[in-house]
Amino acid sequence: MKKLLPKKLRGFTIIEILIVLAIAGLILSIVFIAVPQLQRNARDSKRQSIANRLSSELGQFSANNQGTYPWVGVTGTFTNCATGNNNNQSCYDWFNRYINGKVNIQDPTSGSDTTILYANTGTLPAWSLGNVWITVGAVCNGDRPPQGGTGASATSKQYALTIALERSNTYYCVDNG
Repeated sequence: MKKLLPKKLRGFTIIEILIVLAIAGLILSIVFIAVPQLQRNARDSKRQSIANRLSSELGQFSANNQGTYPWVGVTGTFTNCATGNNNNQSCYDWFNRYINGKVNIQDPTSGSDTTILYANTGTLPAWSLGNVWITVGAVCNGDRPPQGGTGASATSKQYALTIALERSNTYYCVDNG
């Protein structure tokens, strides 16, 4: 006859231990898959916030300057207001009064300053994470580059502000139309 051990001396069976380990492994694998995606989405949300705030600052600049935008030079001609262009007073004012100290324009992945570039038509240069393009005379086209850019025109009041995102090499676009 088989002698049973008292309940205190009994342990877990190998099957019970394997089931617990399998469940723990499943939970860990789900976490390792979900966390990087959540981090990427958070960085993309920050980039979208940067684009929205830059668009807001452009609108505020225009409201304070009789409806003109920073790309209208002193002589009334188009001026490329790329980051660091101090040759145009409007560009200089926009960066120093509206951007510096107000909008954090650092890319969340690298921590380096986001570069603001101008595209003369709806065709953007090669996709580059975190860069911001302002396309004068264009409108947004979903998550693709803007369309309808009329080229560099000082009189254009329409613009599309586009930023590159991590998510499948897509774009986020804000326009004022």
